[in-house]
Amino acid sequence: MSRLNIIASIVFVALLIWVTLFQPEAISRIQSGAMVVFEPFMKASTRLESGVETVGTEALSPVQMQSLVADLERERDRLKLEVIQLDEIVRENNQLRRALQYVEKAPLEVVAARVINRKPSNWYNTLVIDKGQSHGVRVDSPVIIPVGESAGLVGKVSEVIGENSALVLLLTDEMCQVSAKLQNSQEQGIVGGQRGALRTMPNLRLRYLSKEAEAASGRKVVSSGAGGLFPPDLLLGEVISFEVGAIDAEASVKPSVNFEELIDVFVVLPVMAEGEAEEQIIEESESLPKEDS
Repeated sequence: MSRLNIIASIVFVALLIWVTLFQPEAISRIQSGAMVVFEPFMKASTRLESGVETVGTEALSPVQMQSLVADLERERDRLKLEVIQLDEIVRENNQLRRALQYVEKAPLEVVAARVINRKPSNWYNTLVIDKGQSHGVRVDSPVIIPVGESAGLVGKVSEVIGENSALVLLLTDEMCQVSAKLQNSQEQGIVGGQRGALRTMPNLRLRYLSKEAEAASGRKVVSSGAGGLFPPDLLLGEVISFEVGAIDAEASVKPSVNFEELIDVFVVLPVMAEGEAEEQIIEESESLPKEDS
């Protein structure tokens, strides 16, 4: 029996002894009143006692609490991983959707390719794609990606490794030189990258500008098409600074392409002359299996 019940019983017995001095009718009324007064306290005491006993039986030990916390942390980490994976799937789907939309309306003949190899030691210099000779890829074929409503220049094919692979020299490498101009201007120069950048994406350099060039910060730089290697009006970047030298001027250019993350690209196929097209058709027909007569 709990302490509260004992105290209530003692008080109740004392009252009974005291009220025996009264008449039976009065005793009955006092007893009824006492029961009404003490009943809530007795019920509360009983509930409190049962609650304490329940808490004692359901309490977890420190080892059980640690195990429960560990399970909850694992579940939290699993849900976080699922969210990251879903975000990655959504991002890749969005990229693929933009790529397909670009292929449908591209003014150039292109073939889609995926990056299959890229080394950290030359992250901003080269990468390998999964398209090669069998897909019409040739050395010096420009490589582009959609940038908004336009196309941004990634680089050019420097080596066709095999039937299904090719090495791409990136625009951020100093060996990739592109004839360029300030957009909506006749001011032309040469855009190239910078060798040796390992941790951060390097800016491009637009050299051989005139001292009077209007190269305000934010002005777009595009390919000029001079030399015929790269199509005109491919986005290269935008001016972030302009410096006048003794003979000419040079602009620092932020690339339009995000070279940090390249997954899907497009190779611009060469436009073959009529004789070359006929020769390729003959070669392809000769490579087909012959039927037994």
